[in-house]
Amino acid sequence: MKKGAAFKTIRVFAVILAAIIIAAVLVILRPKAERRVVEDRGRLVEVFAARAEKVQMVIEAYGTVKPREELLLVAEVRGQIVATDPTFEEGNFVTQGTRLIQIDPRTYELEVQRANVQIKQAQAEIKRLEQEVLNLQARINISKSDVALAKSEYFRLKKLIDRRVIAQSTLDKTEQQYLASQQQLQTLENQLALTGPRKEQLLAQRDMTRVMFAEAQLDLERSAIVVPFDGWVLAKTVEVGQHVTIGQSMGRIYSAGELEVEVRIPVKDFKWLPTELNGDARIEADVIFETQGALMTWNGRVTRVKAQMDDKTRTLPVIIEVDETSNSGENINALRLRPGMFVTAKIKGKEVSQAFVLPRHVVYPGDMVYTVEGDRLKIKTVDILRSFKDSVIVSQGLSDGERIIKTPLSDAADGMLVRVQKEDR
Repeated sequence: MKKGAAFKTIRVFAVILAAIIIAAVLVILRPKAERRVVEDRGRLVEVFAARAEKVQMVIEAYGTVKPREELLLVAEVRGQIVATDPTFEEGNFVTQGTRLIQIDPRTYELEVQRANVQIKQAQAEIKRLEQEVLNLQARINISKSDVALAKSEYFRLKKLIDRRVIAQSTLDKTEQQYLASQQQLQTLENQLALTGPRKEQLLAQRDMTRVMFAEAQLDLERSAIVVPFDGWVLAKTVEVGQHVTIGQSMGRIYSAGELEVEVRIPVKDFKWLPTELNGDARIEADVIFETQGALMTWNGRVTRVKAQMDDKTRTLPVIIEVDETSNSGENINALRLRPGMFVTAKIKGKEVSQAFVLPRHVVYPGDMVYTVEGDRLKIKTVDILRSFKDSVIVSQGLSDGERIIKTPLSDAADGMLVRVQKEDR
């Protein structure tokens, strides 16, 4: 037993010794490492060529669509509503000339008839007076003849009384007849003179009656609410059988075709607006509405600028007129432009003849751009004309075709070696 254990121990030591010898041989025979000098080939970058182009400055703003012409339907006469047009429901289209609402017209029809009768009565009174004037003039002519005869007879008898041919009583009686005829003539002339004021009064009554007749006709017309233009119903607040009073609101409609969007332009974008916004030049604008990932665009134009700047936001209110039928986006027939939509307006402002449009990330703090000249990085300072979302518009500092590094670099140095991996054309 002791011999066997000793033999096992010797074998273990032999194995260990053999492993040590083999490891020593491998270490001794391993190849020696060669020292190699690493060649600096520069940072690998991607570049694109800068291209000068004509750039139109687009001013982006936001606003809510509103009707250009909205009409509040108000009762101008009192009465019961007896009929409404079937199209008079919120959201429906109504055509010009449609009678939307009819207030009971019977009372106003009677007023028209009554005023018409009063006009006829006034006309009859005027005709009667005119005939009376003719009669008075005829009687005056007769009375003048009677006065002339009485006067002639009086003076004839007066000559005879001087000759003592007739008695004094006969002369006195003739004088009384002469004075009586003069008094009759005076009375008739006074009556004729009074016909003038009477006629003026009758004419005034007739004119007043005509005014009442016109007012009654106007009230009759006002009992019907007629659409003055093609449009859309915004609201309906009355029903048949309801009694309305003067001034009561009955609904709202707005004119079809033209809508308006009021947007606010920041102070920094003023310089990109045309010099004269209210001139004859047409300033185009795209009105964009986004829904469920689909963009719908309508053609619009700037029509006016409000007189006062917003003193809270320091922005300039600009009015854009939009044709609701000018949809040029996706799903054209899916939705029309409606009041209340919140939209984006892109106003096409001034044009810059030569500028470079660069991605915002290639312009570093200090308005610096990394370019490649040969195999070296060149840092250039540029003049930024405008920064807009993900783009930067550069006016000076670059030349056409110059290669710009678009790979982000955090430790760039002027003159450092670079390798161009890819160049976008």
